[in-house]
Amino acid sequence: MSKKISATVTEYIVQQLKNGRYKIGDKLPSEREFMELLHVGRSSIRESLNTLEDMGIVEKRMGIGVFVKQLRVNQLADAYVIASLLDNNCSKELLDFRFMLEVEMAGRAACFASKQNLIQMEEAIYLQRQAIDQKTSFMQADELFHHAIIVASNNHVIEHVYQSLHDLVQDALYQKWETVDSVKCFEEHMKIYEAIKTHQETNAKKMMMEHLHAHWTYSI
Repeated sequence: MSKKISATVTEYIVQQLKNGRYKIGDKLPSEREFMELLHVGRSSIRESLNTLEDMGIVEKRMGIGVFVKQLRVNQLADAYVIASLLDNNCSKELLDFRFMLEVEMAGRAACFASKQNLIQMEEAIYLQRQAIDQKTSFMQADELFHHAIIVASNNHVIEHVYQSLHDLVQDALYQKWETVDSVKCFEEHMKIYEAIKTHQETNAKKMMMEHLHAHWTYSI
């Protein structure tokens, strides 16, 4: 599947921002000007601008136009990912990448997890057990557990990448919660935790891989 036109528009605008063509507070070209410049339809321009607005990079002022709001480098880098996410095939690839990342980080956590890291995992597991007993959603507890493992990997760059990916694919993941076996998921978390706690790097990766494939492998 070819990339959506709106994704190409987003990439073009982001590149102009990174090249310094527009500064904070500058007004972007009108929809019609973009249409003539890029030879695309109005709907593609609007979808692209909506994407950038959701990211906080631009802001729309009713009756006036679209203005550059901020130019943080990490946000502009994420904009490329956002643009690609508009392509369903690519969003599946992003999800796959996140899972590969989590498997490797489980192994690193087994090597580097501190006492505090283990306590954070234990707290997440406790909250998950509590949610199961009370028959409430354990989604937040699940997120806390996985995030604790990423933190335990002791790499701030990876932590940032993981969080960015989580934010991008969370809507797709949330659609699967109703089908997740909460008790099985809890038991798998316990196995992952025990492998990390006892410094079993290979087993921690194996347990994480089995856990992710059991619940989250699917086509978006």
